[in-house]
Amino acid sequence: MATIVNPDHRPQMATVRSGVMQKAIYDGTAKNEVVYPEVTKYVSPEAFVVKVLDHRVEAAKHNLKGAPIVVAGGYGVGSKEGFDQLFELAKVLHGEVGGSRAAVDAGWIDHDRQIGQTGVTVHPKVYIACGISGQIQHIAGMQDSGIIISVNNDPDAPINRIADYVIVGTVEEVVPKLIKYYKQNSK
Repeated sequence: MATIVNPDHRPQMATVRSGVMQKAIYDGTAKNEVVYPEVTKYVSPEAFVVKVLDHRVEAAKHNLKGAPIVVAGGYGVGSKEGFDQLFELAKVLHGEVGGSRAAVDAGWIDHDRQIGQTGVTVHPKVYIACGISGQIQHIAGMQDSGIIISVNNDPDAPINRIADYVIVGTVEEVVPKLIKYYKQNSK
């Protein structure tokens, strides 16, 4: 959300949440020009409510948005320790771990790994939803995944309606079997 001040012309601005659209393939014709307009030519210093004192950029801790495989956990994972299994599964699959808002609010996973309307939007080839009920806010952040696999003990969970494959069972039962099977059948 932003307030746009443009006193002389109608607003010519659009914003899009990061990750909502697929990245375009670069065709090699961009000008590669970065322009830094002098803001004081357009807006008086008195009009500024906020002054930027410092700007810092941190290196990314993970590649959730660009991961080809995402293992996501919800409140059904049950605990912070339950997420350890998801991290192990993601490691053997060479993927990343995400979570629903319920899991973030419970303190089981960091906020920067939250997937959904108030988190990030992902487009992996494979999305494994573990213990996620499938509220519409979460689905908004992952519905364009290639293949959706749901691991849930509730066969009527909303996530199962959009899943390509549904495994009915608890995360504690299913995830260790997935890890074991993948380790046995991969080189």
